[in-house]
Amino acid sequence: MEDGFLRGSVRVAVLVRLEGTIEADVLTEALQRVQRRHPKLHALITQDRAGYRRYEFDRVVPPIPFDITDYDGEIVPWREETRRLLLIEPPPAGPIAAVGVLRNRSHGFSYLILSVHHGIADGRSGIVLVDHLLTEYANVQSENDVPPLPPLPLVSAPRAAMAGGWAGKFQLARRFIRLQRDESRTRQTPLPLGPDLPPGSQWVHWVFSREATLQLVRRCRKEQVASSGALVAAVYSGLMDCLPVPEGVFKWHCPFSVRDKLKGSAGPVTDQDLGAFVGMMRGVYRVPQKPVFWDLARRTHKDIQAFVQQGGPSVSYNLARLAINHLFLRYEPVLLPTSGKRPTLLFTNYGVLDMRNAYGTLRPRECTLMFNGDKVTGPWLIMEALVMDQRLNIGFAGDSLDPAFWERLQAAVRKHLDAAASPTAPPAG
Repeated sequence: MEDGFLRGSVRVAVLVRLEGTIEADVLTEALQRVQRRHPKLHALITQDRAGYRRYEFDRVVPPIPFDITDYDGEIVPWREETRRLLLIEPPPAGPIAAVGVLRNRSHGFSYLILSVHHGIADGRSGIVLVDHLLTEYANVQSENDVPPLPPLPLVSAPRAAMAGGWAGKFQLARRFIRLQRDESRTRQTPLPLGPDLPPGSQWVHWVFSREATLQLVRRCRKEQVASSGALVAAVYSGLMDCLPVPEGVFKWHCPFSVRDKLKGSAGPVTDQDLGAFVGMMRGVYRVPQKPVFWDLARRTHKDIQAFVQQGGPSVSYNLARLAINHLFLRYEPVLLPTSGKRPTLLFTNYGVLDMRNAYGTLRPRECTLMFNGDKVTGPWLIMEALVMDQRLNIGFAGDSLDPAFWERLQAAVRKHLDAAASPTAPPAG
């Protein structure tokens, strides 16, 4: 049976730029330790005739594969290596996890890319795995005989605690019906596509200074919005700068972690437990040709807050789990993006990244996350945001867009972000 997005065939990739060079012998042992620690990393995923995938434990599994490529010069082929890892066949044909390393000995830098199947990991799980891998790398590298991290229990959490009461659920149901109506009635806003481009081919990674990051946080507090609202507003404002239409109609999806609402046989679910424990909020936005940036940010912020306060992530998670029996891997379309009638933005803000300043001889400097958006039809934009070492890192991707339009769009979005993070920014309109 052919695999698609709704079958859970998406892969998540975490890319970390490290000061220091990764060595193959140390990485081999570190990967073995991480695989022994996480039960879902030494499981097999099998597929039955009906198309369901399920975990099977207590099997002998191959080690996590990795490749190390040495490169010279200033241009780092991280896009090509990330694309290769994201296009690995889903289980059972391909591995659950794989690692790629780009190493530059002359400059003393390495790029570590971890690709994990979405059946066991979302973006937060991917970050946790990278942290554990770098921790074990430092332990193996240490002259002291540091024992491996203790093994973790297998956690399955098929249900989330309901929140918000019946009034909140009723509001969410009304919201869902309204969104379905908007999807069917509102016009489309086309983007100039490049049909001959391979999907997922256009990525940029921006790193803001500590001063600019702090200024953006201060401005968001002054405007009484979360940074997520400002980042989404930058994308839509940038789109309206580049599109020759009087009004744009866009969709956006915002994943939420529901770990704090989940309990399994081993107790409450934590960030260390692998699994796609997310709920999905979506909305349809009409944006004028000349939107007021902070008004749009506040609108986004208000929509997110209302969704969360009504227990939206938990309700969404439970709706999706109606078709999943414990460790079954089959997704229902209620959570996930529908094939694109209009441009869709998938946005995730991971907040402040919980990683150390140094792991032995390796020091993280930058980080971004990606997934293979080619599994979704239609024009897609993807933005992932996180803060590492007090610096905002943003990964921004466009799927199969015309190259000239993509260049204009990323420049326009960056212009709005720089303006929001500028100490001389004008007051809100």
